[in-house]
Amino acid sequence: MPTFAEIEPVSLKDRVINALKDAFLEGQFKPGDAIVERELARQMKVGTPVVREALISLEGQGFVRRVTNTGTFVTEFSNDEVRQLYALRIELETLALRWVKVHATEADLAEMTRLIDDVVDAGKRGAKKEFLERDFRFHRYCWKLSGNTFLAETLERLMSPLFSFVVVASGAQLTEAMGREHYELVRALRTLDEPEFSAVVKRTFSGFASRWLQSVAHDDSAAGSQGA
Repeated sequence: MPTFAEIEPVSLKDRVINALKDAFLEGQFKPGDAIVERELARQMKVGTPVVREALISLEGQGFVRRVTNTGTFVTEFSNDEVRQLYALRIELETLALRWVKVHATEADLAEMTRLIDDVVDAGKRGAKKEFLERDFRFHRYCWKLSGNTFLAETLERLMSPLFSFVVVASGAQLTEAMGREHYELVRALRTLDEPEFSAVVKRTFSGFASRWLQSVAHDDSAAGSQGA
């Protein structure tokens, strides 16, 4: 009798959630687009209540917003909101890395390096969806290593929709070089002490933010010029 790996049960609701997240990341839905529950249910061949449950979960994660008596829409941020979110992200992730420095073992740092290797590989291949998933996996691992569950949950809620929104809204390419920038965080954890450690970490996160803010602003400017 052959031996098979255990198959993880996935509920119908979770399948709908995963399918919608894929659609967000692949740009099939744009920020601000309306999501029609009945049409989704018809296309996915599931009941409308299942789609509604999935959208409620996605609202809790920040991917969509539900407006009473109007409908459900893909989360959309203004440029000012993106700037505010990134300013908060820089402060919170710098704090998380300070705590990682206290807790992390050499094995943890090796795992961080491996996760970055995966991001770089996706960048080499131009695999946008894999890049995003692997990049988020790296950051999520860092948040967990901080040892503070509440900080990890806050960053998860903050960054999930922002990752998707900024990349989709900007249409920017995700490259090997972008992935390699993350190695600087591991180098800082291994070799630097305060205050240089926090300065390097904050500068690295600020660089990430600056690139995406410029991309979104450029995209909006181009759209405005075309419409003029």
